[in-house]
Amino acid sequence: MDWKIKLFLSFAKMIRPGWRANALFYFLFIPLRLISPRKKVAQKNIELVFPDKTAVEKKKILDESYRSMIWTGIEMLSWQRDSSLVDKWIVEIEGREYMDEAFAGGKGVIVVSGHCGNWEHAAAWLGKHCKGVGVVRHSDDPFQKELIDILRHNGGLHTLGKKEPMTRVISILKKNGSIGLASDQHGGGDGVKVPFFGQMTSTFQGAAVFAWLTGAPILPYQSIRIEPFHFKLKIGPPIKWEKGNDREATLKELTAKVNVELENLICRAPGQWLWQHKRFKEAFSD
Repeated sequence: MDWKIKLFLSFAKMIRPGWRANALFYFLFIPLRLISPRKKVAQKNIELVFPDKTAVEKKKILDESYRSMIWTGIEMLSWQRDSSLVDKWIVEIEGREYMDEAFAGGKGVIVVSGHCGNWEHAAAWLGKHCKGVGVVRHSDDPFQKELIDILRHNGGLHTLGKKEPMTRVISILKKNGSIGLASDQHGGGDGVKVPFFGQMTSTFQGAAVFAWLTGAPILPYQSIRIEPFHFKLKIGPPIKWEKGNDREATLKELTAKVNVELENLICRAPGQWLWQHKRFKEAFSD
């Protein structure tokens, strides 16, 4: 293990709820709020999604988004010394019966979520309790990749890179495991254009493709921050769909249904979504 990673992990294990976490929050929040990275992107996204909200409401969502971003990182650091905190911080789990019923079907479970609330906490719980494997885009930087992998593994999550063979995902589902997909980012050239908050925008079809190939149910899922270090897990019922004769049409229709669930997820805690991502890239001129 690289010495820099060892040093970072030693620092992480010093962070815990209370004055240390609060001090780190303000140490990070003050300069972040002053710099406000990707502020214009976030403001445009908020305007596209919530055009009827007042300027004060939109500003509040933006401010909360930066706060949520920092708390997500601090909370992830805090459970490095004790992964049981992933469970201890849960105040409520809503919809656990949907997860149990899905596993009873024996085809595995496809979990769709987004960068809202503490998505790392959601993934860690999935890894610990549902044989969850997160399908992620690894950083191109070797140091960042190794560090993030270790932080996630210490929380209970194993990961699979998006560039790895799709057959590995199929194998996990056939063994009645679960895969977690953060499906809320722009799909680029690999995606299909379907509505998302009324905007026709490229969306990844991964969840729909895996469901088509395996018959595994798709469950929406999120970890909502009630306050720092206190979460509510919400698991939704499986998305209803039928396997039509036209594969491409079916995948597109199912992907649109996934987007509807992601909209619901974001609307439950709009200040906890990562608005700084250029999700509606088609609406930007650059």
